[in-house]
Amino acid sequence: MLVRFSVNNFLSFKDVATIKMAAGKARVHSDHVKTFGDGQKILKGGIIFGANASGKSNLIKAMDFAKKTILEGSDPGKCYKKYFRINNLYEKKLGTFQFELFTNGHFYSYGFSINYATAEIEEEWLHLLSSSGGEERIFERGRNEYGKMIVEKQNKFNDAEDETIFNVIATDISSDKMRRRTLLHELSNWRNDSKFYGVFRDIIDWFYNFIIIFPNSMYNNIDGLVRYDDSRSVLENYLRFFDTGIKSLALRKKPFDTVFSNLPAEDKAQLRERVVTKLADLADSDLLVTVDYNEVMLKNDELVVEETMFNHGNSEDLFEFRDQSDGTQRLLHLIPVYDATTDNCVIVIDEIDRSLHSKATQEFIRSFYKHAAQFNSQLIATTHDTNILDLDLLRRDEIWLVEKTSDNASVLKPLSHYNPRHDKGHNIGRDYLIGRYGAVPIFDHLALLADEE
Repeated sequence: MLVRFSVNNFLSFKDVATIKMAAGKARVHSDHVKTFGDGQKILKGGIIFGANASGKSNLIKAMDFAKKTILEGSDPGKCYKKYFRINNLYEKKLGTFQFELFTNGHFYSYGFSINYATAEIEEEWLHLLSSSGGEERIFERGRNEYGKMIVEKQNKFNDAEDETIFNVIATDISSDKMRRRTLLHELSNWRNDSKFYGVFRDIIDWFYNFIIIFPNSMYNNIDGLVRYDDSRSVLENYLRFFDTGIKSLALRKKPFDTVFSNLPAEDKAQLRERVVTKLADLADSDLLVTVDYNEVMLKNDELVVEETMFNHGNSEDLFEFRDQSDGTQRLLHLIPVYDATTDNCVIVIDEIDRSLHSKATQEFIRSFYKHAAQFNSQLIATTHDTNILDLDLLRRDEIWLVEKTSDNASVLKPLSHYNPRHDKGHNIGRDYLIGRYGAVPIFDHLALLADEE
């Protein structure tokens, strides 16, 4: 689970911004809280509100940037103009990203700082956190007083081979390979039988289970869900629950040439060759290849594409995916999130309310909490929909507000900072709209008058 995420000098975030998932003292919605060890209480949800261009999406982009850097490494393209561009001094400042997380029975603090100009990781650290608030260094990466990159490690190892491998990797920290790669990822690849290196794999696995969904993200295995009776039935039940008008789902096979008829003949022939080669390499007639979210398979020596069809009440005239409303398409890409709750994932959704009715968004959130009740899963989401600002739906410590300062920098504050009373209920959305908590649009009517003149 995520305990805390902090970022500074990234896009519109100039100074340190932190979202905390530690639960407050409120007793309402106790099912929104997971308790660990000797009483640490972590929230299962965090909902972020703010005006357009306030920086909500930039917070999600910061999480995504950090995840990709950890798992894939850095490069100049990923770092291009990611600093706080309103102030030119920040081009030369480091961007810093830090996670406090819980995995496999332990709390850790992990983070790194990156030089955007060189795309090199300048600092990196991993600490084991204790319930009493103490920290034990596992490793720290940085430059010494002479400017040389070094790695400092925990004081002692229980296994000599563990220490030898660590020292070899640490010595290589200034190499071309490691300058743009995280030490965490490199260490996770060593000694499967070692408890010491198992810590790094646990944390890397946590980041692989850190799911980030942007407004245009698409779930690419809807056809796979429809192929099997159990998963198809579950998906159909959800589509009926959300009142989409869909009665049932089915798969239809279409010729490869029909589906890709918009491609030039030469491009289509090359695509066909690549698909056939991949299928041959799989050496299993039941397997398939995904091409642009289309599942292609070989049946009776012919390439066919399976696509999901939608029955809205007339089983003799089925609808295609493109015929569905924007809201239904969005739900089809979000509903599989419920499955991820069983894998103890942190699920982040930017603009959870995009194309959805307020009631659908509210029910989606309620359903998430039901699915996550027995698991260490969390939902963090941004939204414009003030109908979600309801203390009958959320705890006040789950609500965060983003707004811009006078220098166009984004700041993040918890709603609990304003100490709203729980008995205000739905009125919290009204108070938000009248600006009592900030983070609302400020319209410049004088600018309009100037245009008219």
